[in-house]
Amino acid sequence: FMSYISEIFDRLDVQNIREFLLRGVECPEINPMGYQERLELAETKVREQIRKRYPKLQEDEDLMDRVLSYGSETEDVYMEIGLQCGFILAMRLFKNTDRKEV
Repeated sequence: FMSYISEIFDRLDVQNIREFLLRGVECPEINPMGYQERLELAETKVREQIRKRYPKLQEDEDLMDRVLSYGSETEDVYMEIGLQCGFILAMRLFKNTDRKEV
C-alpha cells in the first residue's frame, strides 16, 4: 500500500500536472531546466529557424520581434488564466478540507 502512495508522490510534479490538464496524459519527460532557461532556449530555436528559412528576414528584425511578441503575449494570457484556475482550485480544495469529522 505504501509503495503505491510513494509512486504517486514520485510522479507529483507541476509538469505532470500541466500535461494531464492540457493533454490528459503524463509528461513523457520532466524537463530539469528552469523556466527562464526553457523560454530562452525556445526563443533561440525560433530565431535560428526563422533566419535559416528566411535569410532576408535577418535585415527585418521588426518582423522577428513581432513574431516573438505574439508568443510572449500568448504566454502572458495563458499564465493569467492558469493563475485564476489555480486560485479557484485552491479555494475548492480548502472548502473540501474545512469539514469537521463526524
